[in-house]
Amino acid sequence: MTSLKPSQIAKLHDRLLFEEIHHLKSYFIRLFSDLANEISLDYLQVLHPQSQGIKISKGNELQHCPYQVLDLIRDFDKHMGLNIRVMNWWGRGLFIFVFLGGNHAKANPQGAFVSTLSSLGYSLTKTASPWDYTRIIDLDQKEKIFGVETLNIHLSRFHYMQFVKHLEYEHDLQAQKETLKQQLTYLLK
Repeated sequence: MTSLKPSQIAKLHDRLLFEEIHHLKSYFIRLFSDLANEISLDYLQVLHPQSQGIKISKGNELQHCPYQVLDLIRDFDKHMGLNIRVMNWWGRGLFIFVFLGGNHAKANPQGAFVSTLSSLGYSLTKTASPWDYTRIIDLDQKEKIFGVETLNIHLSRFHYMQFVKHLEYEHDLQAQKETLKQQLTYLLK
């Protein structure tokens, strides 16, 4: 880009636009902070002894769009890891990702946890990297219906499993919190 259009210059002068963007970013950081404060770090350690706790992060340049992330457990080892990620990616939506190392007990293709994910509407991501959000979300590299054979092939190819679910935005902070809390309660059992 070598020059600016008049509409772009107008946006640069639109202070209210930037204040609204700041408000929306703050909304999700507050939402994620509220959720994080209700989760016991001790419980995460019991659930997964290698847990690194909870982390909230944010950025501005994931495919040119801002994002906010809440990570629970934070063990990304492809063999035994476990992570639950809530991600708000501007222009794409609100998502929950569940990462399972290939040898983690919950990664059993015939197990109750994987069956629960399926019944809750999660899709299996189909990318070599669990962080390839462009392929997962923009290019729809995920599979809604997955059976034991599909999961076994996936594990032999990628050595981990990751599931994703798109959630609708709610009009109110408390309602959004309850929707996320309900999903997290199922996942953290």
